[in-house]
Amino acid sequence: MTIGSLDYRIFHAVDEFETIGVVLYAAAVVVLWLATEPGEERRWKIAALSGAASAGLALLINQAIAQIWHRPRPYEAHPQVYHLTKSHDPSFPSDHASAAFGIAFGIYFIDRRVGKFFLVVAVLIGFGRLLVGAHYLTDVLASVVVAAIAAGLIVRFGTPLLIRLAVLLERITDPLVTPFHQRMRRHSPSN
Repeated sequence: MTIGSLDYRIFHAVDEFETIGVVLYAAAVVVLWLATEPGEERRWKIAALSGAASAGLALLINQAIAQIWHRPRPYEAHPQVYHLTKSHDPSFPSDHASAAFGIAFGIYFIDRRVGKFFLVVAVLIGFGRLLVGAHYLTDVLASVVVAAIAAGLIVRFGTPLLIRLAVLLERITDPLVTPFHQRMRRHSPSN
């Protein structure tokens, strides 16, 4: 294997991560919700809802910005630049990075310990957007700002609503995950 083919494989793996990894990242938010044992403190459930709501708000803010300024993507502005992405929506700010950082900040502002994991993955997603040529650095940095603002607004003003929503949604999910949690408790080393 040559250095060139190894480089391309790594480059292609980053592109795959940008596609599949983002889906797995969003699934991790659902896992965070389901990891809370019924009857336990709702912190992770509220964090999951906060992350999802923050990502949604960040994407709405991006849409408003796109109506004002349609910045071409790097490969549109510079056709000679190699890229793997095919998107033609505005480059500024990055939707992928805004959603990833919206999730991360939304979770981090509720639970810093778990939020750190989501922040690390959001940084990887943001870096990947640069590496595959989908965005400029300022697109990703703007996404970080948009996401932080969105998460701050959600946590500051939306937490009472998130708590009520968690209580409603857990009526559906808790009965579904109770057998799993009971099985895990029976097989834990402390029992």
